Amino acid sequence: MMTKQQIAVSGTALAITLTLMACGSGSNSTSGSLASSSKTTTTQGVITGFGSVFVNGVEYFVGNNTAISVNGDDKSESDLQLGMLVTVQGTVNPDGKIGMANQIKYANVIEGVVTANTVASDGTGTLTVMGQTVAVTADTVFDSKVASISSPDLIQAGNIVEVSGYASNSGQVTATRIEVKAVSQAAGVILELKGTIADLDTGNSTFTIGGLTVDYSGLTAAYLPSVALSNGLYVEVRSSAPYDGTGSMIASAISVEDDGFKGHEGHDGEGLEVRGLVTADYANGQFELNGRTVLVKSTTLLVNGGTAQLLTGTQVKVETHFDANGSLVADKIEFKATAAFEYKGVLQAVDTDAGTVTILGKTIYVDNSTLMMDKSDYAIRYFNLTDLDPNNADYLEIHAYKDATTGNLVATRVERESYSSQSKVMGTVDAIGNLVVAGVAVDVSNAGIIPMLSIGQTVLVTGTYSNDVLLAAHVSVIQTSAGEHGHEVS
Repeated sequence: MMTKQQIAVSGTALAITLTLMACGSGSNSTSGSLASSSKTTTTQGVITGFGSVFVNGVEYFVGNNTAISVNGDDKSESDLQLGMLVTVQGTVNPDGKIGMANQIKYANVIEGVVTANTVASDGTGTLTVMGQTVAVTADTVFDSKVASISSPDLIQAGNIVEVSGYASNSGQVTATRIEVKAVSQAAGVILELKGTIADLDTGNSTFTIGGLTVDYSGLTAAYLPSVALSNGLYVEVRSSAPYDGTGSMIASAISVEDDGFKGHEGHDGEGLEVRGLVTADYANGQFELNGRTVLVKSTTLLVNGGTAQLLTGTQVKVETHFDANGSLVADKIEFKATAAFEYKGVLQAVDTDAGTVTILGKTIYVDNSTLMMDKSDYAIRYFNLTDLDPNNADYLEIHAYKDATTGNLVATRVERESYSSQSKVMGTVDAIGNLVVAGVAVDVSNAGIIPMLSIGQTVLVTGTYSNDVLLAAHVSVIQTSAGEHGHEVS
């Protein structure tokens, strides 16, 4: 399997090959052995790395003819960011790892005013943004244009944020990326909200999206869509009016998004691959994925789970096709593992051939789906394993899961940060007498009061790592919910 770091080494030759494949008439027909066996695909997923653009485990090379759209505007590859939920149309080679992007489209869910913040110091919790509940998880990518707001828990009411993520039809959003745009709404700043119309009241010219009431009474026909507004229509609302978190959002313009249906629309038989979250439980032969209804048939192949596991918040990768009615039908549903462990410390070893890093004595695999982020002073955009060196005291935070087949630890996220002498491990208790947490031996002799622990309990240990042992300064129990990092409770 070719991984990010291996592609980075051999990427020049591949880029030349794929660029040649992409040139010509602009159709999907290309020349050469690779081109003749590649297939045209449409995929939706989160950007996890660059070199050129990694989405759903595929490295899509970006050529001169690749059309890139960011919030409706023509942009370049440099305008794409980690954590953006995008739709990619292009070709993928038979190995399923290398592709050529013909089009990459990104659209935020919200750019608006924060009205409440319950995000904890560990970076998880919820924001309320213009009536929408935004879940911030351990895998949410955070960025800020405001120097004083360096983490999600520091976001204040009144701040302007842009949110990308998995949105349900009820105003619930699980953020894949949050960027703080400004401290407050300046004059003329346009607020944006995408969602499905509910509670339409044509007499009073109002409707709701999630928990927000939209007032469009001041709009003329020029600023309304050509189709009549109706419940269930997927729209974008823009507003230049001040919004303080109370009352209605005063619309400046309303437009229909994606032909009025959330997500990519296709013709009968067209395939679409989607990776994301179940946003409504399975019932009566269907479930909601990223706010989109997906039909499950008797022919649907389910991998690593069954329909009983299609519950809200579950991560899945779904291969679908459109039927004659325009509905999405699942051909294959693969249940994806979520990070159950977190390791934080100084890099001990890196093996670019095997695609592994070692910290706190644990060897962890990196694959094409691993989100790679450099938040150190180097701030490398095309960050991969070739940029790491144990001699440089690279400091990493890694979220990982244990592969059920191989037993290997596999990283969902690798983040290089500024150096710290503190190490951390979060995971389940493996042994108590001589404490072992997530495979890491822990010395608690100087940790003060230790809570009552039991095998399988999730705990957080902070301290310093030396001679293959984490010398604990603090041990606390973590309360978790399914598939998510939790909050410290003792």
